[in-house]
Amino acid sequence: MATRGINVHPTGYHPSALTKTAFDIIILGGGPVANLAEDRLAKAGLSVLVVQHELYGGECHFFGCVPSKALLRPIEAFEAAKAIDGAREAIGNTKIDVAAVFKRRDKIVDLWDDSNWVSISNAPSGATLTRGFGRIAGTKTVSIQPHGETQRYGVTANIAVVVATGSTHFVPPIPGIESLDEGTQLWNNRDAVSANTIPEHLIILGAGAVGSEMATFYSAIDSRVTLISSTSEILPRCEPEAAKIVRKALEASGVSVKLSSHVTKIENQSASSLSVVLSNGEVISGSVLLNVTGRRPRTFDLGLESIGLAGEGQPLETDESFAVPVSQGAEPWLYAVGDVNGLGPTTHMGRYQARIASNAILSSVAEHQPSGKITTPIGVSVTKAKDTRNTFPQVIFTEPNISAVGYTLALAQSAGLKVRVVDSDFSIPGAWLYGDRQPRWARWIIEEGTEKLVGATFVAVEGSEFANATQVAILQGMTLGEMVHVVPPFPSRGEIWTYLLEAAGY
Repeated sequence: MATRGINVHPTGYHPSALTKTAFDIIILGGGPVANLAEDRLAKAGLSVLVVQHELYGGECHFFGCVPSKALLRPIEAFEAAKAIDGAREAIGNTKIDVAAVFKRRDKIVDLWDDSNWVSISNAPSGATLTRGFGRIAGTKTVSIQPHGETQRYGVTANIAVVVATGSTHFVPPIPGIESLDEGTQLWNNRDAVSANTIPEHLIILGAGAVGSEMATFYSAIDSRVTLISSTSEILPRCEPEAAKIVRKALEASGVSVKLSSHVTKIENQSASSLSVVLSNGEVISGSVLLNVTGRRPRTFDLGLESIGLAGEGQPLETDESFAVPVSQGAEPWLYAVGDVNGLGPTTHMGRYQARIASNAILSSVAEHQPSGKITTPIGVSVTKAKDTRNTFPQVIFTEPNISAVGYTLALAQSAGLKVRVVDSDFSIPGAWLYGDRQPRWARWIIEEGTEKLVGATFVAVEGSEFANATQVAILQGMTLGEMVHVVPPFPSRGEIWTYLLEAAGY
């Protein structure tokens, strides 16, 4: 981490200090997905070893969801206040205190010191933590290589190995990108969320969730921002109308958005100046290039070839319990949860998968080792996941937020579903009271014949909370006739359900 000199490889918990080399469970990874698995399995009475290469707490806690939202939340609150008469006048021309925003972010991530997170998460679980790069070295066998060392330490699992190594950023093969100094001229997501300076001109390559969120933040703190999208609209996985609303908001805040644009060359002009050349010949000069063009499962150099599996950025294929088929007919021993399996790569979906996989492991132990002394949780029988590829929720914390669950119209049609849509401009009393002149929009995707809700998108300031209840409705296969009996309180923005029902004819 060149930007601030953050040490992602703290000392302590060296594998040479392990008092034993055999554990019931070995978990590769130490992020929030792994944290749930270690807690659930260790508290049931199994011996658990957590092998973490970098900061315990993982990408999400230190370089992803948590610090990015710590940066974005003050912007969201500030803009929400400015949208209400009375608060707007009190704020006047006052600008947001950027130094205070950075200070609050630093506090939330403990200045990238993982000792607090170890005490909060690892210590209470009873699991053993060791630091080093873990690799599969054979059936139920793992080697651990401490950072900066060549020696590898072998450990074995009596029951299972759980891979929760997450994902890593992808660097596109653009000529000249290698000439930029990483951490100062060339940023990735880690640099963007840990920086405590304002780039003069930030060029963002990639207009997905991370790129759009960082454009929201940095434009709000007076950085000049150019957002480059290779697609015809930003946020290509969202409903086009929702993405358009966010793009218009970004442009209104001063962001220059380049749609259907491809970078053909990057030139390093000086330590504080670079330029990108677009396919149409346009040259954009800036001070920092943020690359957020995508992520890959962290299966690189994981030793998977030792058990006949492919790695090198390919997702690990799993069954309904997130077990990885290794050898036909054998009892499952390898599990993959979180971004590493490529199924709904988000922290919340990874933790859901970790719960299912942990239940499957504990149920297997209870069945095959009935004399074993384990304490299973009440819900241990939930050992198979539902197909959530088209039902999992996602929130993009732009200004306004996009909260979405299930299919978009385009995805539903490509899946062969016969659907109809109903839209709303959120012109309801709860929204009127919430703020003045705020951009807002909502859409339901309804399956014809069954009248079931299969997709929903909400665009609203501070709109992240719409996703959860909507997922319940979709996951449980509720029909609109059943949803009539769900009565939102008045006056709240939750009334949008009633208005969408009326638009759908109910």
